[in-house]
Amino acid sequence: MHSKFSRSFAMSAGVAVMIIALALAACGKTNAGSSKTITLGSDLPTTGGDAGDGLPTQNGVQLAVNQANLGGGYTLKYEPLNDVSTTSGKHDPQTGATNLTKLASDSTVMAVVGPFNSNVAVSEIPISSQQNLALISPSNTNPGLTLQQYAQQNSINFSQLYPNGQPACYFRIPGNDVIQGTLLADIALTPVPNKKPAFKKVYIVDDNETYGQGLAAFFQAEFTSPQNPQLTGQGGTVVGHDSITQDNASALKSLATKIINAKPDFVFYGGVTSNGGATLKADLGAKVIMEGGDGIADDPTWLSAAGAAAANTFGTVAAPDTSTFTSGPAATFVTQYTAAFGSAPIPYSASSYDAANIEIQAIKGIISAGQTPTRQAVCQAIQKISYTGVTGTISFNKYGDNAGQKVYSVYQVSADGTKWTFQQEVPVSG
Repeated sequence: MHSKFSRSFAMSAGVAVMIIALALAACGKTNAGSSKTITLGSDLPTTGGDAGDGLPTQNGVQLAVNQANLGGGYTLKYEPLNDVSTTSGKHDPQTGATNLTKLASDSTVMAVVGPFNSNVAVSEIPISSQQNLALISPSNTNPGLTLQQYAQQNSINFSQLYPNGQPACYFRIPGNDVIQGTLLADIALTPVPNKKPAFKKVYIVDDNETYGQGLAAFFQAEFTSPQNPQLTGQGGTVVGHDSITQDNASALKSLATKIINAKPDFVFYGGVTSNGGATLKADLGAKVIMEGGDGIADDPTWLSAAGAAAANTFGTVAAPDTSTFTSGPAATFVTQYTAAFGSAPIPYSASSYDAANIEIQAIKGIISAGQTPTRQAVCQAIQKISYTGVTGTISFNKYGDNAGQKVYSVYQVSADGTKWTFQQEVPVSG
């Protein structure tokens, strides 16, 4: 985020999507018109190294659509798109922009669930803003996507995301990385009797993307100078900081050697599994402790990519663990999801299910009022909504952030490196 590459990319990508959005503004309708078909879209990474998180997230949307009844003679369709580049095999901002442009050109599309990754959000929000097309992300956590005071330090051009005179139609369910980075630092600094000492020396690695660099920066700020009153004066030191520019086997082996020679207590990885973090962990070995955020935690692909060396990895996810869904609608969701897809949901399956149902409820409310759904009306309805879903009660503040209670789940990989184990939930308000 602070590199020349990231700054130039953010600006060039932003300009490109603005041109696309302006072109779209002159074509197509933004309401359902005489059509009795309404389409809900999604744009998520559902193949390659991102599929472990992306596909179950898409399944959450699919389940919500399958269960929906809009009333008024309307039919709801679902258009799922994949933002993974066929060239790189990873989530890709330009692919995301192309996908959202496609959805926006269809006048029946009233709302979209996604994107999953924050750097893809940077490319999609300008299109959403120009087209009054609601986006609800189940997983974006970079604070600069909604809060201008954090945009510049995350190489985000805020005015490109939200051009003057355009309503903001971007919303998200999880908390942001100011909270997540702080929580991860506090976890590292806090000793747990008979389990772990206070970690005082860290080697930081990020994946050179909006999410990863931002998370690493917020982690470092708290780790070196804790604001948590219980940890005042007990900060640690950073013994090294590098960025992974690509999943290059030779470069990662060299980086692993460099890290081991620096003798940190642990490694902090800000990034996602598909950008080389798991490969690095495999090179570091099972004994080296690594901590990360929701880009890796509870991701099954992390386990397969790192192998037995995945042991001693721990991290957080900005959503509740579905093992806590033991009663009521939340338990029903788990049962229905498992029956529909043959496997248990992940935390972001629940978040995407809620995101889709919020959009569906907004559309249904407009229809019930005897009005024809329009994109602008859907955005306005979402802004005013109070929705009780499987992840909790959700409403949105004027920035599009979830104003309700948010939860971070803490996970650790088992000693044999074969599974993620849920440790605890940390609720956060505001």
